Amino acid sequence: MQLYAYKAFTGDGDPVRGLMEAPRSDDVRDALLARSLRVVDVRRRRRALSPVALASALTGVRPDQVVMFCRQLATFVRVGIPVVTAVTTIAEQSGSARMRAACAAMIADLERGASLSEALAAHPAVFPALTVDMVRAAEVSGDLVAVLGQAGRHIEREAAARRRIRAAMTYPSVVLGMAMLIAAGMVAFVLPQFRDLFREYHTGLPVAVRVLLGVSDTLHAHAVPILLGVLVLVLALGRVLRTDSGRMARDVLVLRLPLVGGMARAAAVERFCRTLSDMLVAGVPITRILPVIVATTGNRVYRRALREVAAQMTVGEGFSRPLRRTGLFPPMVTQMIRVGEETGTLDVHLAEASVMYGEELEYRIKRLTAVAEPVLVVGVATMVGFLAVSMVSAIYSLAGAIR
Repeated sequence: MQLYAYKAFTGDGDPVRGLMEAPRSDDVRDALLARSLRVVDVRRRRRALSPVALASALTGVRPDQVVMFCRQLATFVRVGIPVVTAVTTIAEQSGSARMRAACAAMIADLERGASLSEALAAHPAVFPALTVDMVRAAEVSGDLVAVLGQAGRHIEREAAARRRIRAAMTYPSVVLGMAMLIAAGMVAFVLPQFRDLFREYHTGLPVAVRVLLGVSDTLHAHAVPILLGVLVLVLALGRVLRTDSGRMARDVLVLRLPLVGGMARAAAVERFCRTLSDMLVAGVPITRILPVIVATTGNRVYRRALREVAAQMTVGEGFSRPLRRTGLFPPMVTQMIRVGEETGTLDVHLAEASVMYGEELEYRIKRLTAVAEPVLVVGVATMVGFLAVSMVSAIYSLAGAIR
């Protein structure tokens, strides 16, 4: 994408100036003509790498920016503004360089006759596949305003669920990391000072101090091999986790971990029910929904199971029975899906299940936090206590030697 500065006039003769990102200058002219503007000049501008623009380019488009796009577009369409004009206005107001670039390319596609869903699908890094399929279904049903609002709410709930899980895992990780860093600093820099003092007074070191100093000496003497070994281990682990078998092993382990496994299962079930319900309400055929859900499911155990469910549905086995055979979905969920299939209210029952398991996820997150806090306190207290006892015993031994 290139940055262009343009100058144009409205029908009343008022000047209009601005900047627009587009692949070519002709795309800028076409976008301005679509807004009923008389183009006078379009010139390429050198892009200034401001900190905000650089950060936006590196971080991409945040979920809240996609939510805002959906809601603003729904508002424009509701009041009768053409989609091209609406996308152009949204691009001018967006604070994300990548969103502006995507909007500029979408405007060019729309002006060439592409549908809105096709223009959105050209930017998978910005707009999720679920949003594209919901818009595609809305183009058939004609209810674009409602579907855009629903897509925005879905993305917002998805981001909120991820934030809750991330917040629950951040606190224990930070506390444990800081405790280990402080302990390593004391062992590496504080305790070795006691050895010099004890040598000066010809006094033996306490057992605890000798153990810690032995660890410190080992780290100092073999620092380079240890660092290289850790680096090789991390790189090897990263390489393994980039393979399908490694990711599958990781996801299996996550589901089997105490507390964390229950939270991961609740999150997967809640996301499955919510996504399926939202897409059914939008009018997306269920044969199209399952591939999207499979592609967006993070845990590969659930992804493999849902692929099997999709394959069994194509041979006429229904939906609830293949789900029940996976053993990954609670009986209550499969029962609600079965009732929804029989009564034709599958979207309603899935929405109820998503609410129920959203509350279950919230409970498990609080439970994980409640259990993690005392475990961390005991672990950190044990680590700090051992260091404190070692230092105090060394000080008392040194005091006795001086007397």
